[in-house]
Amino acid sequence: MAKKQEAVDNLLDALVWMRRKAKKHEPVDALIDALVRMRRKAKKKVAKKVTKKKPAKKKTRKPRGRTGQ
Repeated sequence: MAKKQEAVDNLLDALVWMRRKAKKHEPVDALIDALVRMRRKAKKKVAKKVTKKKPAKKKTRKPRGRTGQ
């Protein structure tokens, strides 16, 4: 099954194509590098959220006392 392409992937593909066609690569390279760094950072953040466990619920005690009176 093919993986669904995200908008970021499409943008990266377009930037790589622009780089091939550009006479001066530096501005396009800087843009590609910044985008890749942002994407990695976002993926790490999402991975951290997914792996975090929910805190255990605190058990409540039933009141001790006389019952049935």
